[in-house]
Amino acid sequence: MASIQQVNTERIVVGYIQTRFSKTNAKLKSLFLAAGLFSTTASAGGIDGEWKATIQTESDKVLPIVLHFDQDNDKWTGVLDSPSQNAYGIEMSSLDISGNNISFEIEDLQISYEGAYNPVVELMFGSFTQGKSLSLNFRKINTVQPENRPQTPTGPYPYTIEEVSFKSTITNNIISGTLTKPNSRIKATAILISGSGPQDRDETAFGHKAFAVIADYLTRQGYAVLRYDERGIGDSTGSFSTATTEDFANDTSAIVDYLNSRNDLPKGKTGLIGHSEGGMIAPMVASNRDDIAFTILLGGPGVKLQELFFDQWHRDRKHSGVTEKNLQELRKLDKIIFEQFAHLPIGETISDELHQYLYKTVELEGLEGGKLEAQVEVLKKQYSTPWFRYALSFNPEPYLEGTKCPILALNGSLDFQVDAEMNLGNIEKVLGKSNHKDYEIIELDKMNHLFQTAETGSYAEYAEIEETFSPIALETMSTWLNERF
Repeated sequence: MASIQQVNTERIVVGYIQTRFSKTNAKLKSLFLAAGLFSTTASAGGIDGEWKATIQTESDKVLPIVLHFDQDNDKWTGVLDSPSQNAYGIEMSSLDISGNNISFEIEDLQISYEGAYNPVVELMFGSFTQGKSLSLNFRKINTVQPENRPQTPTGPYPYTIEEVSFKSTITNNIISGTLTKPNSRIKATAILISGSGPQDRDETAFGHKAFAVIADYLTRQGYAVLRYDERGIGDSTGSFSTATTEDFANDTSAIVDYLNSRNDLPKGKTGLIGHSEGGMIAPMVASNRDDIAFTILLGGPGVKLQELFFDQWHRDRKHSGVTEKNLQELRKLDKIIFEQFAHLPIGETISDELHQYLYKTVELEGLEGGKLEAQVEVLKKQYSTPWFRYALSFNPEPYLEGTKCPILALNGSLDFQVDAEMNLGNIEKVLGKSNHKDYEIIELDKMNHLFQTAETGSYAEYAEIEETFSPIALETMSTWLNERF
C-alpha cells in the first residue's frame, strides 16, 4: 500500500510550532459516491458560527485552531483562536465571504486563508498560509440540525465512550475517532469506513449522523465500534485533497493495527463495515490481511468504477431531462474522456482536443452561455485529481476474490448512486466463482444509498427524510453478526 510522505515544516499562529504537511490546493475529489456530496447551493449565512481544524506538530501533538465568524447585516467579522497557545480573539485584518468562498488575512502574523464552504456536510476546506501553505479543513462545531433527526443518539448511554487519537504506523498522521464499548462482554469490534468526499467520524450529511446511529445500535448489541475522521478532517491530520482510495485504505489498515494493540478488545475479532467508497476500501484491506473477522459492504461498488460512472451519470442526466439522443452521445464522449485521462500524467497540460470533448459534454448536458467554460474548468480539476485518476482504473473484483472472511453485502433497491442489481449481482458472481465459503447478498426494499426508507431514491429526498438509517438495515446487520459471534 502506498503512503503520503510529509516533509516540509511550518509555524502556526503566534508561536513557532512546527508541523509536517504536503503542499496542495484544497480541491474536492470527484463526488460520485458521497453520502450527499454533489452540486448544491446555499447562502453564506451558513458560515456564521464557530469552526475548528487541527494540525499535527512535530512532537505528534494535535494543535487545534478555531475560527469565529459573525454577520451583522451585510458586514462580516472574524477572529481566530489557538487554545493550546493561550491565544484568543486574534482579529482578522481582512475578511471576504462571497457566496460559499471564504478568504481572510491576519496581517500582523502573516497568516492568510482561502477556502470554500460545503453546506451539505458543514465543512470548510482550503489552504492556510503562514510563510508556506498547507491544506487545512475546518468543520463547524456549533451546527444547528436543519430538520428533526429522531435517530441521532442522545445520552445517557449504557456503554463506554472513549475519544481516541493515535499515530498511523503507515503514514505518521494522527487518526482521531470515537470508540464505543459495551460494558458487558464484547462480541467483536467493528470499524466504520465512510464514503467519498470529506467525511467526519459520524459521516454527517444533511443533518444526519449515520455512523453515530450505527455505532449506537451495534454497541447496544454487544459490539465495540470505532468511527473516525478521515485524514485532514476533524481531529485527524494529513492531506485529504491529495489522497487516493488506496491512501484511505492505508488509514483503515492502521486502525486495525491500533485496535489489535489494545488489551481491552477481543483478539482476532475485528471487522470492517464500509459505506459507499468505504465498501471499496473494506475488501482492499481485508484481502491484504489475515486478521479481519468480517466485512460488511453498505452500498459498495461491485463493478469497475468506469462502469459505475457510466451507469450513474446516465441515470442522473436522464433524471435531469437530458434527451435520449444526447444521452447516447454523452456516453460515447465519457468513454473517450476517461480513456484519455487514464493515460494522462498528473500535472500534464490537458490537450485542446480533450478540452473540446469536455466542452461538448457540458453543452450536451444543457448548460448554456458563459457558464460552459467555467464548468469545463471545474471538470478539468476534478478529473485531474489523484483520487479520480486512481478511480478510473479501479476494479473491485480482485479484492472481493481475495477477501476470505465472512462477507455481507447490502444495497437498497432505490439506490440512485450504486445500482443494486448491477453491483450486488456482480458481487455475487465474483464470490460464487471464487468459491467463497461464507457470504450473503441482500437487496433491501425501498431503501436509498443512505439506507433511508425512501420513495424514489433521488438525491432530493436525503435531506427531506427524517429517518437517518433504516431500523431494518440495522437489524439485518446485527442478525448476521450475531449468527457468527
